[in-house]
Amino acid sequence: MDPVRLIVAMPLIVVGCLLAAAGVVLLRRSLAYTATATIHAANAPQGEDASSRPPALLRFTTRDGRPVEVPLPRASEHEVGEQVTVIYDPTYPEIAQIASPLRLWIAPGVMALAGAAIAIAGAANLAAAVR
Repeated sequence: MDPVRLIVAMPLIVVGCLLAAAGVVLLRRSLAYTATATIHAANAPQGEDASSRPPALLRFTTRDGRPVEVPLPRASEHEVGEQVTVIYDPTYPEIAQIASPLRLWIAPGVMALAGAAIAIAGAANLAAAVR
């Protein structure tokens, strides 16, 4: 039994499993809490805080029927009236983001695959340590 391999294997397995589980949870969550939002023009700015008003708003309805308005930070990328898919947290839908392939699939998928690879490397080290 090789104690160095054993010491390396256990954290790799734990970290890999946690990372893979987090990726799967993020993937499932990003797909479960999406909505179609419409981009609306914000009211014309007035007063001292005129520069802090958003140029546009995202309006959507959550799955439980709550209407939500979210400031759109980069409105120049989208047209008023355009419909987009948003990802939102059901607890705080006010922090919704426009969905992109990176947020929907790529980041959670890479996280899950990397975690699985790390866990497999740890399991291989564990098998080698036990021999």
